[in-house]
Amino acid sequence: MKAGILYGPKDIRLGEMPEPQITAEEVLLESHAAGICGTDLHIYRGEFESRVRYPAVQGHEFGGVIVQVGKNVNGFKPGDRVVVDPIISCHQCPACLSGHINACQTLKLLGVDMKGGYGQFVAVPADHIFRLPDNIPMTHAPMVEMYALGHHILQRGGVQPGETVAILGTGKLGLSILDVLCHSVSPGITIVSDLQPFRLETALKLGADHAINIRKTDPVERVLELTNGIGVDCVIEAVGHYHLMEGHEAPLAQAVRMIRNGGRIVTTGLGDQTSAVHFRTLVMKEAKIIASRVTLGEFPRAIQMMSRGLLHPELLITDMQPLASIGEAFQQVDRESPETIKIVLEIKEN
Repeated sequence: MKAGILYGPKDIRLGEMPEPQITAEEVLLESHAAGICGTDLHIYRGEFESRVRYPAVQGHEFGGVIVQVGKNVNGFKPGDRVVVDPIISCHQCPACLSGHINACQTLKLLGVDMKGGYGQFVAVPADHIFRLPDNIPMTHAPMVEMYALGHHILQRGGVQPGETVAILGTGKLGLSILDVLCHSVSPGITIVSDLQPFRLETALKLGADHAINIRKTDPVERVLELTNGIGVDCVIEAVGHYHLMEGHEAPLAQAVRMIRNGGRIVTTGLGDQTSAVHFRTLVMKEAKIIASRVTLGEFPRAIQMMSRGLLHPELLITDMQPLASIGEAFQQVDRESPETIKIVLEIKEN
């Protein structure tokens, strides 16, 4: 089969791989569309070499059509359109046994630790697939995982209707969280910050009340101004790996100053920097810093919202590329073009 194959850091191109064989509990999926996310970029840059074995077939945000089902699989048949939850947990470690399977001690992901959606065919456990309604285009299937992340992050932050929320970072993840926030939680005030005008404009289209360009305005001062000096109920840090501007604090340090007394911070990014935080301020506010990792059963909610037309994947998917152009697509993401939000690869040839 054809696949987008990562042979080493920044060496990804179209190649040939053996077609996978399924077990009795798996389905063979013909991949139709797969997204490129921040984790994929880190893998492409060689930052996951302790987990990823070359040659690797990435792609953990994907959907397609079932072409074969294992003998023990019930409820699915060839021809079904589905989307894939890529998280594979052990169900035996302390985290899994306490219901925290997304923090599994040996967590694996299709498309990271195992072959994923950048191949024409993928072997997927049948209990990790969800039907994709006919009114959701297959090209939007990769966004299900992103919106499920949005649901999970908001749940981790305990965000309630009427609360004030600030989202730091308007990349793929930040905008996905914002889309879910504005169209499911009914926040009181929603504030976003970034340094890219195109992404800030997209945030306003999605429903943000205020968009702060950090090149021009101090985000902490502006958040406090907008909340009459009180601060927001919840700050979501979705920046990840950041480029610290002169005179600015790290995003997590900004978040500590932005929240109200008793507020919450949810940190979601996978940046490798250490961030100085003024812990006296955090303690005096008796605030919380909460981490959020992948998803925990939120796929059905994301699918339902997409099916009802409540979310806006068409604003976040800025580029569609054929699988044959996977090298050029990753180069585009690696350049961090300010007008590129989400690239989706069309795996199935038309």
